[in-house]
Amino acid sequence: MTQDSQPADGPAQRHANSQPPESLAQRHTEHVQGNTNTQDALVGAATGLASDANNLSWAARNPNRPIIEPRVPLNPAQKARANAQRASRKISSLQRKESEEALHSSIWQLLAEQAQRMNEIALEHGVSVEKVKKLMGGTKHYTASRSAQLENALMHAKAEEVNRDLPRGAKYTPGEIRQMVKDDRNMQDLTEEEKKELVDKLNEHRALRNMSVRATNTAAMRDVQSTLDTIFKMLDSLAVRTGIYACLFASRGHVYDTAQATWFGTDNIMDFWEDVLQVEADEITRKLEQWACMIGRNIDERETVQNMQRVCTRLLNSGLRTIAKRRDIRINYANFDTVIKEKLSIDIKGWPEGVVFQSPTSVNDLHALLKLRGALKDGSCHWFRMTPRQRDEFHALLDARRKRGEKVGKPRKKRADAGVPRKRKGKENAPPRKRARAPGSSAQAPKSAEFIDSSEEEESSEDEV
Repeated sequence: MTQDSQPADGPAQRHANSQPPESLAQRHTEHVQGNTNTQDALVGAATGLASDANNLSWAARNPNRPIIEPRVPLNPAQKARANAQRASRKISSLQRKESEEALHSSIWQLLAEQAQRMNEIALEHGVSVEKVKKLMGGTKHYTASRSAQLENALMHAKAEEVNRDLPRGAKYTPGEIRQMVKDDRNMQDLTEEEKKELVDKLNEHRALRNMSVRATNTAAMRDVQSTLDTIFKMLDSLAVRTGIYACLFASRGHVYDTAQATWFGTDNIMDFWEDVLQVEADEITRKLEQWACMIGRNIDERETVQNMQRVCTRLLNSGLRTIAKRRDIRINYANFDTVIKEKLSIDIKGWPEGVVFQSPTSVNDLHALLKLRGALKDGSCHWFRMTPRQRDEFHALLDARRKRGEKVGKPRKKRADAGVPRKRKGKENAPPRKRARAPGSSAQAPKSAEFIDSSEEEESSEDEV
């Protein structure tokens, strides 16, 4: 240290040493108190930052939900092993790809020969090629999602046993686990109860994975991008195969989320928004993002009784309007048997057990509303048109109930002013209507529409169809 340089507290230290002992003790006390106050302020600021940081991720805003744990970074040894395994898989993939290309080439050649042979058979017998194809058998292009099988349940149980404590990169591959299952005698001789227990555990694991939340915003963003890319490709392919139009708008749900708002449309579907509604897709996406970030709700805040009542009501009315092909229709729960089933021959199937059949706005049990919403979304609860046989049987049942003197449905309430002449709404200042007189008709003037004798002795129901 040079002669000019000195510690920052040098002059202050020399000045303190020149004071009496009482002043030193007093100054030390004030210094300690000042440090204490500073530490308290720092702790308070850190607590505030921690509370703000705890709300940064989707998982932190949903503390009651299970979390999909992020992957732990690999160490150098694990990275080397992972790279070696990746190179081995790449070689195997190239070999498998060559084999598949050869197989596909043979299959295409077979299909070409088959098509030529079908044309020859159609010409020989004087029928269409479509009929020949139909007689030969059809092809199923759409397959349902696979349910949990015993083999998958055994592999899941073995993977939980051997891979639970291993780091990423050191875990056993599915082929190795499959061989372990074959070599394990305890997994070969299982009772029906043990098999069912393993399958139930796999179903529970799948459901938990689907209902868990991402731990970090980065993981959530990658999940959003991957899933949306898959959906976009599926919709594009579906539009090519079937000619449908489809559009999709997606936005983040909180200001701290990093997923970008986006939109997607097949073909020229976005012309609909611009030509009919005079709004561009970018503007819809921007407003959607503003609305979602302004609300900023987590899962529990979204699944309230009021929200679920609106969602269930919307799904039920939309399904009824679709199958009835009418826009001016709503469900009459009090007179459902007469207004919906008897008149329209429409019924609902799969109403959840334990949930009273009534308007969702009258249900205040959140669990029942969530159960009803799940049934409506997965299609287990849906509307259907009654067959002629079902309709005749139901009409006979209603006639039998009426003959027994039983009241079918809820009677409509009578108007308080029934039988009293009253003005028509909106007709006070309306100009008189003119009608062309038919040849040979009498010259009597039409009756005024301002006052009429009401024949409506009952009020219209609020839920009337």
